[in-house]
Amino acid sequence: MISLHIDAMPPATVAVTSPARAQVAALRNPITARSLTVDGQTVQELVIDLRAPGVQAKPAIANHRLGTTASLAEIAAQNHAIAAINGTFFDAGGDNFPAGALELDGSFVFNARGTLLGFGPNGTTTMLRAAEALSLDVDDPSSSTSAMWPWFLNRLSANPMRVDVLTPYFGPATRDPSALVAQVVGGKVTALHRGITPIPSDGYDIELGASEAQTPIASRVHVGDPATLTDTVLALPSDKPVPFAAYPNAIGAGPMLVQNGRIDVEPSLEGLDDPEILDAETLRSVVGTDRAGHLVFLTIHQANVWQEASIAKALGLWDAMNLDGGSSVGLWYEGHYLTPPKRALATAIVVVER
Repeated sequence: MISLHIDAMPPATVAVTSPARAQVAALRNPITARSLTVDGQTVQELVIDLRAPGVQAKPAIANHRLGTTASLAEIAAQNHAIAAINGTFFDAGGDNFPAGALELDGSFVFNARGTLLGFGPNGTTTMLRAAEALSLDVDDPSSSTSAMWPWFLNRLSANPMRVDVLTPYFGPATRDPSALVAQVVGGKVTALHRGITPIPSDGYDIELGASEAQTPIASRVHVGDPATLTDTVLALPSDKPVPFAAYPNAIGAGPMLVQNGRIDVEPSLEGLDDPEILDAETLRSVVGTDRAGHLVFLTIHQANVWQEASIAKALGLWDAMNLDGGSSVGLWYEGHYLTPPKRALATAIVVVER
């Protein structure tokens, strides 16, 4: 049996049971904070009423550019946030690019396989195991074949046979001096360049690796051609498309911990098999929702993913997923850290007042 102890806090900020959580909306402050001991582990919790007027949660990228990092407090400040938790996995100490999906303002800026949390209007959320499939059509009137099937979205790669799509979140310009690049603005190819090319602030670049640029696909791209980029969310493990237009902001990590109120940990469905992610008893961070639809942030002092799932369920989470752990774990609220991260971060989930 999971043991639970709630540290002393002002009565207005302690949500002990589901009925108490239901009263959060009636409070002036839409966020409830508490410190607990669950099964011997220190847990920090924020419960956010996303249906409170003017409150919104969304992913955030450090400095608004992939491949960079900032402290969690700095990311919160950059987004005028009132609360924040660390985000998805990233190549810390390397290129700092993320390893989880990211969608901002209706467009995916990074694709990955895992658990996906989507944020919709009026405080709605959804959580599912998912992958994202890119499709790019460049309509060449001289060819019946227009699909290009990009390999990557905003990823660093030197593979000579790749087709990449690079948006302003990648940076100001492409990085491969040997690639062929088509610039797209307003849904049309506006220019073709070889080598390092600026990325338009109101469009994207299609980058063909040096070997791909020698194939017939390159000959089908012309200035003036219409270009249509789509990103389809696929449910795992079926790979069936799911409607996602109602959720313009999303972040992916994993594995799933709790689904529909039941512990549901199956990392293999999400392509996760790293023991450092699954088995290590380390600092953990969780994002999820309770039965009433409140968003919940948790940091746990020490747990593996199965212990993490048990704690999340014990605290009443209806759906929950694991975020980046270890030195990345951080929770920030009202201008100070409840759990300070031990390193700078690439992404976060922020709560803002609109």
